[in-house]
Amino acid sequence: VKALRKALQRPWVACIVISLLVLGGILGIRAAGWLQRAELIVYDEFTRRRSDPDSRDDRIAIVGMTEDDLVKYGFPIDDAMQARVLEGLDAQQPCVIGLDMYRDLPEPRSGATYPQLEAAFKKLERVIAIERIGYQKPPAAFAEIPERIAANNLSMDASVDGRYRRGPLFLEHRDAPRISLSLALASTYLSEHQIDYDMVDPPGEKQVGDRPLPKLLKVGQVIFPRLTPDAGGYVGLEVRNYEYLIDFKGSRSSGPRIDGKPVMEQTPEGLPRPRIYDYSFGDVIEGRIPPGVLKGKIVLAGTVMPSIKDSNATPIDDSLRGVVQHAICINQLLRAAIDGEPPPGWWPEWAEIAWIAAWTLLGGALGIAFRSPWKLAPALALVLAAIVFTGWEMFRHGTWILTAAPVLGSFIAATFVTSFIAYIERSERGHMQTLFSRHVSSDVVEALWKERDQFLDGGRMKPSRVTATVLFTDLKGFSTTSEKMDPATLMEWMNEYMNGVARHVDSHGGIINKFIGDAIMALFGVPLSHTIEEEIDRDARHAVECALEMRAEIKKLNADWTARGLPTTAMRVGIYTGPLVAGSMGSSERLEFTVLGDTVNTAARLEGAGKEAADDPRTAECTILIGESTFQRLHGKFETQLIGAMSLKGKADKIIVHSVISAV
Repeated sequence: VKALRKALQRPWVACIVISLLVLGGILGIRAAGWLQRAELIVYDEFTRRRSDPDSRDDRIAIVGMTEDDLVKYGFPIDDAMQARVLEGLDAQQPCVIGLDMYRDLPEPRSGATYPQLEAAFKKLERVIAIERIGYQKPPAAFAEIPERIAANNLSMDASVDGRYRRGPLFLEHRDAPRISLSLALASTYLSEHQIDYDMVDPPGEKQVGDRPLPKLLKVGQVIFPRLTPDAGGYVGLEVRNYEYLIDFKGSRSSGPRIDGKPVMEQTPEGLPRPRIYDYSFGDVIEGRIPPGVLKGKIVLAGTVMPSIKDSNATPIDDSLRGVVQHAICINQLLRAAIDGEPPPGWWPEWAEIAWIAAWTLLGGALGIAFRSPWKLAPALALVLAAIVFTGWEMFRHGTWILTAAPVLGSFIAATFVTSFIAYIERSERGHMQTLFSRHVSSDVVEALWKERDQFLDGGRMKPSRVTATVLFTDLKGFSTTSEKMDPATLMEWMNEYMNGVARHVDSHGGIINKFIGDAIMALFGVPLSHTIEEEIDRDARHAVECALEMRAEIKKLNADWTARGLPTTAMRVGIYTGPLVAGSMGSSERLEFTVLGDTVNTAARLEGAGKEAADDPRTAECTILIGESTFQRLHGKFETQLIGAMSLKGKADKIIVHSVISAV
């Protein structure tokens, strides 16, 4: 757990872990079907935008029973009138006639005129009648000619929203699969034009285990894939028949045009709408159809009056007449066979998972790259727009890919990673403030925070080797002085001293690392380490300038204390420049920034050696001893006095020591 916590404090590790968790969640809710509705909403919008409401397929004609026909002939139209309609259409010499009306019962029920319709059914070989498998039977007259029976069932997404998006090719039947009405009419037309259609083995694998895969329909050069329960955005779809995705590129209104514009009619409410049929039953019965206008065409005969319920909710229309939907399916089959345009396809499951994963991980990466919500928002908006745009472009070119799942995955990963990184940063900022707020100014803390990747590792400061200058101060004869004052006076006297001298450390760019009784340890060149020689020289110079300011400060304090009758004191300062190891030490509950190395020890010993320095009236109140390494970096900018080689406590070798007198 501790290792995991430490790993998660690394932004990229946190990004990957959070993104993978989000990915798992997205795949889980998608598998549960909770994103299916969202995917289908996007699918429907893409379908609407791709469809052309002004398109028209002149190979297909709709002859509809209208409200006027209902008034004149009643509904259902009687058998004699139905026979006249079929005979009138057959006289036009169409390629095929699809009767999209149920005629399983005689009308009138007495059967008085049924022999006329039965004779027409048997005589007119172009006519294909329908049955609705599971509901309505085909006309009895077709019992001996089952090849002229087609199923007009249309598939509804009942478990989702009740919309019709799928077109059937073959439907399960008790005897043998029944051909759909649209395929029966389209295949007849294609046969007339010597265009092949056949059932072929699926490409690639031919069987799963010992079970052979079902054959697929091939029209022209296009093979229609069999819709699967998890195709595209579907999840657990019930698919019993051989179905495909309707592309709805055909017209929303398949009616006639005048000068390229649809012929309009009025709704029962008096509103204009495009007429969805080419001719009415009355036009056929009363001979108003010009001779030959339907020759060679696919004719669909069905009801078009709103008072008879035969409308379905589809992606392009909430109330699309069934006969128009069949026409759209026929149009799609003809485009596939003649123009080589395949039906919409979809990716395999592994590709969809990879697609979701890629965008989810990208969302997580955005959370790191743009840690501010104000910067993240426009970047995330561009990514989400890119997902939708890519989905649209793929859809336009015939492939339905997931959109809602990657959008959700990218959004959640980006927001979660941003929030987690913000939490880590707040924690790290707290650690940094704990480490440095007592030592450096708020500006330095902010500078450290901007460069935190170089300094922090899991809430601790990364150990680093630096070259810096260490300054130690101490008071001469503090023990003797403190014994002569009561505790309250002593604390006030010490606070005045500390406040007076310590402020010069900050003003010269140093940090106070420790207060040790009456001693101060200050550092110049950390934690913002310097590597350029000029910067290291400047740190040494700042340390000496700070010591001189402390000397001036102690003179002022002594004058004030003398006036108030308080004891006076003198200082010793030791300064040394050299290599250090900087980092944080302590427990997880209490960390402190510190430095380690011989440079620290040498500076401390130099401060102590001030006791042995020769008396000089100019340094009487504050001796400042520096090592040779510091002296070399001052470049003659201070007046110094060579003390010579000295043996320092705890060091085997002597070092050259100088006493700082004043600035030049």
